[in-house]
Amino acid sequence: MTEKNKLFELLVKELNSDLTEDEKNLMGKSLQSDNSFSKQYHTLKEFWNRVHPREASHRIIEKTEKKLEFTHQSNPKKSNIFIYKIAVSVLLLISLLLSGLLFRTQQNPGTLHDYHCNSDEVKQIELSDGTKVWLNGGSYLFTMEPFSGETRTAKLIGEAYFEVAHNAQIPFIVETPSFKTKVLGTAFTVSSWPASKVQKVELYEGKVKLEPAHGAANGAFLEPGQRAHFYSENGKIIISQTNTDNRAAWRNGIVSFYNEELFNIALELERKFDTRILVSHNEVGKLRFTAEFTDEPLDKILHLLSEAKAFSYDISNQGILIRSVK
Repeated sequence: MTEKNKLFELLVKELNSDLTEDEKNLMGKSLQSDNSFSKQYHTLKEFWNRVHPREASHRIIEKTEKKLEFTHQSNPKKSNIFIYKIAVSVLLLISLLLSGLLFRTQQNPGTLHDYHCNSDEVKQIELSDGTKVWLNGGSYLFTMEPFSGETRTAKLIGEAYFEVAHNAQIPFIVETPSFKTKVLGTAFTVSSWPASKVQKVELYEGKVKLEPAHGAANGAFLEPGQRAHFYSENGKIIISQTNTDNRAAWRNGIVSFYNEELFNIALELERKFDTRILVSHNEVGKLRFTAEFTDEPLDKILHLLSEAKAFSYDISNQGILIRSVK
């Protein structure tokens, strides 16, 4: 194991609160002596705190989850599995950031850029090739710029809308932990949140190719007006039609859904309104909605959705519980 990999292994242990005193001292010395590692460390730690915040206990929701046998069980074996999954997610994140970017400095004279925005903002950036990118709240984009070589590669965690500068000789590739989106010049949205088992690509102009990052699953091509749901657990890609009238509406503060399951809607509302939402039954979670909201508060959105497809829900200071169909 190289010294650099060893340091990142220590980072994984720190994020899981599993460092010994000697390892803490080694980490501290490394952060002081290695500016590159220090920058990567703080970027990863900030992202980790966003994905796995240490929040106050949500008693009402935790009691409900326990009653319904969801996730809050006292079984130590399950707890160990949960910690293992967290560690794996961090290793996957580190692999995403480092592969082809952080250790390519000798072949690529560019500089590592990490673009990110707070959970309550949308940020527009322009890359060195002229590509325009809008980052949704809490998202991260990593590039090595100026681009060189046979591809222009950007690594995404979260959600972003791209207007790619055309270059027929040098394709633009957006990589997430689960898949790659390869384009020449086009407009599309990629949504890849760590907490979601389903990743999404919506194409508005041009043509893109989707390629799973791992395994032998086949890729797929998208045409304008199509949307792909990528299921990371089995590599399956499902293509359907989408609404292109108001592309990436979140750029203008609009919450919109097009034939989307309530499971996915709940995750988007969690990020938008910074609160915990639990869908308690598979039946209600698979309800599909097409809707658009501009300035409505969360309780109004839930009320309107429940009127359209009758389900019940409870709101408390600890979060929201979406219960069974009425």
